[in-house]
Amino acid sequence: MKQTIWLLIIMLSVFTSCKRQVIPADDVELGKDYFPLTIGHFIEYDVDSLLFNDFTKTVDTFHFELKDVVESEFTDNEGRKSFIINRYKRQDATYPWKENLTYYTTETNFNIEVVEENLRFIKMVFPVKVNTKWNGNIYLPATLSAELKWLSGWDYKYVNINEPFSTGFLNFENTVTINHVDNVVGDSLDANNYSERTFSRERYAKNVGLISREQVYWDYQSETSKYRKGFMIIFRAKNFN
Repeated sequence: MKQTIWLLIIMLSVFTSCKRQVIPADDVELGKDYFPLTIGHFIEYDVDSLLFNDFTKTVDTFHFELKDVVESEFTDNEGRKSFIINRYKRQDATYPWKENLTYYTTETNFNIEVVEENLRFIKMVFPVKVNTKWNGNIYLPATLSAELKWLSGWDYKYVNINEPFSTGFLNFENTVTINHVDNVVGDSLDANNYSERTFSRERYAKNVGLISREQVYWDYQSETSKYRKGFMIIFRAKNFN
């Protein structure tokens, strides 16, 4: 009888010590403050863009400013709280802002989804931890058009968490970098063979949101135009509220 009692005590002790500890979500820093969603919040960007034109065999350069403003809140078709973000554009500070496009974003307990021009992206996943990977373009069509094929094969990854970063206009003490894709096909210095470059990276600052975006996509057709076709674009935050 005594042996049975002691055996039960030992088993109970082992079970208690091995039981998983449940940590309330409120006690975990998920990293949602890297993508704040408050009505009225805005970020202004300085934007530089290059367009490689294989028809005219020229490189066109553009410089302008964008402003993203969290305008309003609504419930999406899945019953989730979402926010409408309006993007405005102007040539520089001497011009008035003009509406450019509208997109919306949804924050869940697990991720941040952004829908822009009917394309849904998973911009962030929670918690924000170094080397976490995810398929941020999983909701894109299985078969992409020629204009969108550069979006295939991306593998999002968190790096450089809680590190300072400067956009050249503003300094931020706490940022996270998300690498999307960094692919090279062929040799860009070889004019007799096909080559291609695909690169995308974003940075977010705590209590601010997206502070920089760098994207490059071009391909070089050696058998036809013998010139690059594609673009490069860089966003750099210069003001926010």
